Amino acid sequence: MFDRPDIRRLEWSQGRIAHLRMPPVLQETHKTVALPGAIAIGYNGLRGAIVRLASGRTIGRDVAPGSVGMTGGEPVEWVRTNAPTEVVEVCASAALRQAVACELGVEAHADLADLHGWSNLHAWAIVDRLRAVSDGSRPLADVSRDTLLRQLYAVALAGKFGGRLVERHKGALDPVRLTRVIDFIEAHLAEELTLECLAQVACLSTFHFARAFKGATGLAPHQFVTARRLEWARLRLRSSSDSFEVVAAEIGYTNVGHFRRLFRARIGLLPSQIRAGQ
Repeated sequence: MFDRPDIRRLEWSQGRIAHLRMPPVLQETHKTVALPGAIAIGYNGLRGAIVRLASGRTIGRDVAPGSVGMTGGEPVEWVRTNAPTEVVEVCASAALRQAVACELGVEAHADLADLHGWSNLHAWAIVDRLRAVSDGSRPLADVSRDTLLRQLYAVALAGKFGGRLVERHKGALDPVRLTRVIDFIEAHLAEELTLECLAQVACLSTFHFARAFKGATGLAPHQFVTARRLEWARLRLRSSSDSFEVVAAEIGYTNVGHFRRLFRARIGLLPSQIRAGQ
């Protein structure tokens, strides 16, 4: 799938985004290092990876596709992976992490912890939007970029460390409504979804909902739905022998050419290149 490393980074004073597409790491000389206090999404997932903790101890680790992982106060070295991997790692500056943790009342957890396997589609959406920023495919203004970075750490600190998540960003969808809408989308990916029906789930006007959803996730509602459908298709293609035509039809894409173009633009591979075990 990925026969050579492809690493794209964006760094600024408040943080760093790294989009890594890596072939299997079979020798320690090619290890990768997760930065302290980072939040990452592993798109392909891994089984039987070997990591080295700050203590020097090595352990095996399985990572489910699309799950959220974090690094604590010390870096984590990935010394062996037996499959190609695609990872987006987001790392806020120490000062920003501390500021968000203080706002949420969990100062002791500003550096997060070594955790993996968390399923949270709000965090997934923010990281996915920042992924496009690192690739240069969808630029983001500096204030919007920093707002999403803060929101990502707020979601992590609230979801895993007991932080008191209070939405202070003007116009953004509050966490309760956002969770309700995301859960509805995930349960109805194979059905027709309209802006009006999503706004009804959120109990908002369509105009207010569209702006509030993008304020919370960085993605417009239609962008989020498309991203989740294509991610679902990626997982289906990797876990089954069904053709991409069949998979496309299952999520409402009757125009195979359109589906192929969307898939390649987002995933970086043609549907036919995704197969079980890759």
